[in-house]
Amino acid sequence: MRKTKIVVTLGPSLDDYDLLKEVFRFANVARFNFSHGSHREHEKRLKLIRELEEELKKPIVAMADTKGPEVRIKRALNVEKGALYDFSEFAFEPKDAVASFEEGDVVFVDDGNFMFIVENGQLRAMNGGALKENKGVIIKGKGFDLPSITKRDAEDLEFISSRFDAVAQSFVRSPKDYNELRAIVGEDVVAVAKIETKEASRVYESLVEVYDGVMVARGDLALSIPVEELPSLQHRIVGVAKKHLKFSIIATQLLESMTSSPFPMRSEVIDIYNAVMSGADGIMLSGETAAGFYPLEAVRLMHTIALKAESEFGERQAHLLQYHEHMNEYKNVISFSAVNMASVLSSSIIAPTVHGTTPRKLSRLRSDADIYTITPNKRTYRLLTFFYAVFPKLGDFEPIFERFEELKAMFELPKAVFVFGYPPGNHKTNTIIYI
Repeated sequence: MRKTKIVVTLGPSLDDYDLLKEVFRFANVARFNFSHGSHREHEKRLKLIRELEEELKKPIVAMADTKGPEVRIKRALNVEKGALYDFSEFAFEPKDAVASFEEGDVVFVDDGNFMFIVENGQLRAMNGGALKENKGVIIKGKGFDLPSITKRDAEDLEFISSRFDAVAQSFVRSPKDYNELRAIVGEDVVAVAKIETKEASRVYESLVEVYDGVMVARGDLALSIPVEELPSLQHRIVGVAKKHLKFSIIATQLLESMTSSPFPMRSEVIDIYNAVMSGADGIMLSGETAAGFYPLEAVRLMHTIALKAESEFGERQAHLLQYHEHMNEYKNVISFSAVNMASVLSSSIIAPTVHGTTPRKLSRLRSDADIYTITPNKRTYRLLTFFYAVFPKLGDFEPIFERFEELKAMFELPKAVFVFGYPPGNHKTNTIIYI
């Protein structure tokens, strides 16, 4: 089984149910991009995902991705290299975003496909072409003076809170943004911080500490910081997420060329391989599946590359030693022992859980063993779906000491190493290993 989780963005290219079903034989998380589409469209697609979850008998996380305090142009324009344009010609939304422009600012539009320089209260084009409407705007090295949760976001989040399993918060800038998010969606929704601003790049560890997981959203991030800093920042964010028992997702342009081509660029194949080898829990497709011509081919390829990378992790001990400094905590020692036992016995692990702590500790070690878990807590069930090598089921496991054989049969395992806290549901419980 593939251990790395795949996130797929929904859109017009996946509105056919049969195609969607084939895609989710491989994918684990359905991303709903609230920068596009109406609530009615999202609800229609969500219904299809819930039907698929039942038919495929596998957990599929429905993750909403907020629009956030982003700026877009609302008017198409034929741009000429070297020409000067008034701000009004782009119809920026929101309109007051132009107050953030200062002399000499570098302004990127459409993921950096167009670059402008602020010059005497106008925008001078550094390149030309047909600029389409509704494209995003970024000021290099700085953000717009906008609230973290806009009026539209608040309306979307009210809709999201009662329907979706997870929410990815766009353009996060501070841990305070988490509190604003929770005030609207409550505690049950899994919260993901998108690291895509210069401000977030400076405080990513404090964001990891409060959110359930993080997404390295490389599109806007690469325009907000010096591009040569992006690879090392991605690597550090993944490492910090593992340290704090949080999940990480690598996003943007992993197979961008397959939006219009059935075959990828070689650099994209290497990018996916390296993302898995670096320890990311998940990898994401955006336009490739939402609006591309080859969504199924892209997901299949991502699946096979991830499998290949996982098979070549090499000596597992090298990954375990990263956490040597945590070995003074007895639950970490027990997790370390459990994955070693599973390796020696060529066995999978079953980790019954209420809050998900033990499966996350096991996942962090990146062992060869699959980690099956059962939980009565629906939020934990959804949360664990994001983690590397963790395969959750929703259900009760008590009385645990009388149900070992039943749980092995449930996961169709001839043998297993059981790891769990007892009594369950208390973070201070003693952790037990049973073979």
